[in-house]
Amino acid sequence: MRDAIRGRSLFSRLCTAAAALAAAALPAMLSAACPAPNQGLSFDPLPDTDLRPPALIEAGPAGARRFVLRFDEAVTAVRGSFAVEPAEIGPIDLNAGFVEGADGSGSRRKNSPDSDLNLDFAADMRPGADYKIAGEVSDAKGNTSRLILTFTGWNARPASLRVSEVQTGRNSSQTKPHRDFLELLCAKAGNLGGVEVAWASTQKLCRCRFPAAEIKAGDLVVLHLAPEGLAGEIDESGADTTVSGGTDSSPGGRDFWTKEGGLPDSSGAVAVYERPGGAPVSGFFYGELTKEGALGTSKLGTLVSELGAAGQWPLAGGEPCWEDAYRWKASGSRSICLDPATGQWYVTASSGQSPGEANPPAP
Repeated sequence: MRDAIRGRSLFSRLCTAAAALAAAALPAMLSAACPAPNQGLSFDPLPDTDLRPPALIEAGPAGARRFVLRFDEAVTAVRGSFAVEPAEIGPIDLNAGFVEGADGSGSRRKNSPDSDLNLDFAADMRPGADYKIAGEVSDAKGNTSRLILTFTGWNARPASLRVSEVQTGRNSSQTKPHRDFLELLCAKAGNLGGVEVAWASTQKLCRCRFPAAEIKAGDLVVLHLAPEGLAGEIDESGADTTVSGGTDSSPGGRDFWTKEGGLPDSSGAVAVYERPGGAPVSGFFYGELTKEGALGTSKLGTLVSELGAAGQWPLAGGEPCWEDAYRWKASGSRSICLDPATGQWYVTASSGQSPGEANPPAP
C-alpha cells in the first residue's frame, strides 16, 4: 500500500515538472512560429481545381443527319460511349467546328465553339420519329458527364398547318353526333412528321405530335381529340384517306386520333408548331362571353402569350386578357370556323360542323 502511494506521489511530481517545462518552452515556440506584425507572409496558393462536370445547355437536331450538343465549357467526347436508338441511323461520327444549316442543306458557320459537340449519323433521321441518344463527355480537368436524351427526328420539309375549325365539345345528336376535333388546313406542302399541336385550359396543357405523312397544299387534316376506342379510328398517314372510321371521320380529310385530352368546352387556346421547340405558326384563342380580366400565369395564359409573341394572335396589351379572345357563347352543337377569304372567325349554324370538308358560309 505504501509503495502504491509512493508511486502516485512520484508520478505527480513528474507531471508537475513536465507541465513547468512546457510552460517555459511555449513562449519560445510561439515566437518562432508567428512572425512579427510588420513581417510579410509568404506561402504557396491553393492549386487550381475544377471539380464540376460539364453542364448541357441545349441539344437538338440541326439537320437530317446531325445532332448538336452545347455545353457550358469546352468538352471532348469519350470515344466509344455514344450510341443512338433505333440504331438504323448509326453509327455516330464525332466532330466539332461545323454546324449544318437550319434547312439541313449547307453550312451556317464553320467555327463553332469547342463547347459544341456535333454528332453525325450515317443515315437520315425519319421525320417525327422518336430517338434516344446516350454518351459521355469530359472537360480539360477530366470531369465527366453522362447523357441520355430523347429527341424527335428532323423534318427538313415540315408541312405548314393553319387552324381552320374547332369543335370544343361533344354533341349528343343522334343523327349528326360530333366529338372534340381540330381541323387544320395545309397552307404549304410538306411532311407532317414532328409537327406539333398544343391546346390548353387554365389548368391543363396537352400536346400531340403528328407521325410522318406527305400532304399537299389545300389538304385538310382532322385531329380527333376524344376518340371512343373504336377499331376504325386509324391514323391516315398513307396515301389512302378513306381507311379511318369513327365519329367525325372524313373521306376528304386526313384523320388522326389522339388520347391526350379534349378541348376546353368554353374557353381555351390552340397553337400549331412546325417542329418541337419552335415558335407557333398558327393559333386560336376563344373565351366565354362572361370571362374578363387578365389570364395571369395559368397554362392558358402561357400559351396565349406564346401566340402573341409569335404574331399568331393579336393581344391588346402586354399581358393576355380574356378580352383578347374570340368571344362566344359555348355550344356543343356548333363549331367555330375560319373564313379563308376574310380571315374572320365565326360560329356555324346549329349542326353546321364540317370536319375534313370546306367550311360552310358564315350564317
